Amino acid sequence: MSDIHGLKRAAERGVTLRQIGNRIVLENDHVRVWEVKLEPGQTIDFHIHYHPYAVISLGGGENEVETIFGDKRDTYEPTGHTVFIDGMRPVHKLTNKSKVTYLARLVELKHITWTPEEAPLPSAEAPKTEAAKAEPAGGGAAAMPADAMSAFKEILIQTADLEWAAKSLAGLSQKMLWRNEETGASIGLVKFEQGSGVPEAHAHASNQFMFCLSGKYRYIPTGTTLTPGCFYWNPKGSVHGPTIAEETSILLEIYDGPHYPVRPTWYTDDADAH
Repeated sequence: MSDIHGLKRAAERGVTLRQIGNRIVLENDHVRVWEVKLEPGQTIDFHIHYHPYAVISLGGGENEVETIFGDKRDTYEPTGHTVFIDGMRPVHKLTNKSKVTYLARLVELKHITWTPEEAPLPSAEAPKTEAAKAEPAGGGAAAMPADAMSAFKEILIQTADLEWAAKSLAGLSQKMLWRNEETGASIGLVKFEQGSGVPEAHAHASNQFMFCLSGKYRYIPTGTTLTPGCFYWNPKGSVHGPTIAEETSILLEIYDGPHYPVRPTWYTDDADAH
């Protein structure tokens, strides 16, 4: 049987798999949010992921991912960098190769649990030149087996390269990062300019998760206020709002299904409600 996820290799080497972050900062039936913090040169040792997950960088730079097969790959994760992994990668470890502290939040979506026998492969892979495909990974490290290499199908987006797209609510714009057209689930960055907000109380057709990257965003009836580093969850069908951005605010927004049961009154474009 193929060992594309490296669990057999880890067992043969006597490797004990570790947890995927330093500590859990929030957990409920829907998500588990990890803090990942690495000082320069530190490593999160070999581990594997059993759920889809998003990583939001809160600070850092150059990291290195090394699989149990010896394949090494450099990553660049400055503040605000966001990546979503929707398939099971091989057993791997993460090392901070920069001179600054790496800090991130890793959000696992618990409604999907992978098993090695049935796990999907990640859905996209960065293009490689023919020379890069032929060269042993890691600048001389042992090459990864061909069947394991196919497991790297990651999606990588540098959010700074995306333009903000205005929505039909004044002061609101977004950068869409990922969407499942079949289920309506999505991940995006939204920006509320200072003084703007959602004008009415409302509920969502799915669970809504938000992580505040910058600003100060307040839910007026309850006074719940999102500031940098805050994670917010509003369960499906729960009423909240209206809201106001007391400072220009940028939020990572995740839905595990459709945004609204019907288009809300503050939008004039159906696409803005998706």
